[in-house]
Amino acid sequence: MREIEFRGKRKDNGEWVYGSLLVDEIQNSYLIIDNKEGVGKEVIPETIGQYTGLKDKNGKNIYEGDIFSLGSKKILYIVEWLDNGFQGRQNGNKSTVGLTYWNSDIEVIGNIYDNSELLEVEDE
Repeated sequence: MREIEFRGKRKDNGEWVYGSLLVDEIQNSYLIIDNKEGVGKEVIPETIGQYTGLKDKNGKNIYEGDIFSLGSKKILYIVEWLDNGFQGRQNGNKSTVGLTYWNSDIEVIGNIYDNSELLEVEDE
């Protein structure tokens, strides 16, 4: 059974929070509820990403929106939900890789929210 967890950046201070997602459609707000503390923090909707259930080669959880490299290659991928599962989409390209096949070679090096500059310098 896969663990269902989300992350998002807090609206008030920009820190990442992890836990369950609660959407309040009446107030048009999105909260991440810390599963240990039971406290909800309002997050920026665009930063919400789901945990894929996989870890990279260093044991780090892989989330939607993460940027990763594959093996020794300098090609970078972005974790996205495509078709019917999480996949890595090559930056600036439609090429994808299935995460479950490659997770032992994946190294998360950042995310599209905090490290967008990684995607800009990729072609050097």
